[in-house]
Amino acid sequence: MRPASPAPASPEAGDPSAIGPGASFEGCLVFRGSTLVEGRLTGKVVAEGRLEIGPQGWVQAEIEVDELVVAGHLEGEVHARERVELLATARVTANLRTPRLALAEGCRFEGRCDTEPGSG
Repeated sequence: MRPASPAPASPEAGDPSAIGPGASFEGCLVFRGSTLVEGRLTGKVVAEGRLEIGPQGWVQAEIEVDELVVAGHLEGEVHARERVELLATARVTANLRTPRLALAEGCRFEGRCDTEPGSG
C-alpha cells in the first residue's frame, strides 16, 4: 500500500492562487486567502484576504477585499476593509473606499478616495 500524498497547500497556508500572464478570467471571483493577477480579470472580486494585481495584470472590476496591492492596471470600484497600496508601476482609474491608503512615488491614480475611519 502506498502512503497518501500530502494535500496541496491552500491559499490560506501562504501559497497564493494566480491568474497568470496570458490568462483571462471573466465573471465573479470569490476566494479566501491571497490571489495574484498577472493576466486579465473582468467582473467582480469578493474576498476575505488579499488581492494583488501584478505589473502585467489588467483588472476591470468591482472589488471587495481585505487588502488590495496594485502594481498593474485597475479600473473600477474598490472597497478594501483594511488597506490599499498603489506601487510605483500602478495605473489606477477607480473610486477607492478604505481606511488606509499608501501611494508610491510614480503611481498614477485618477478617481475618488474615501479614507475616513470606518470606511473599510
